[in-house]
Amino acid sequence: MRMWLRGGVLAAMLWAQGALAGTALVVGDSISAAFGLETSQGWVHLLQQRLDDGEHDYRVVNASISGDTSAGGLARLPALLSEHEPDIVIIELGGNDGLRGQPPAQLKRNLAAM
Repeated sequence: MRMWLRGGVLAAMLWAQGALAGTALVVGDSISAAFGLETSQGWVHLLQQRLDDGEHDYRVVNASISGDTSAGGLARLPALLSEHEPDIVIIELGGNDGLRGQPPAQLKRNLAAM
């Protein structure tokens, strides 16, 4: 149920910004990639469903990779931006940085650069 709430909150944010059409790019780790779940149970899919149900012409591109770090996301982001030309980017990274003992300052720099 928490995944559904997150999708609803993100859908509400897009709607509040007047974003009735466009592309949202999700760059994340296993949480966004729905690791261990059916893809249809993941929050990114649920976000797309919520947008579709609200009659928003929004496409959600899930470019998430299980195990990805902020450094990986930073390295992949330019090509993803060029390929998908998103109107909004949702970054869900950082957990694996912590699990791998990366310095918090490096995570902060990577996220700021993204």
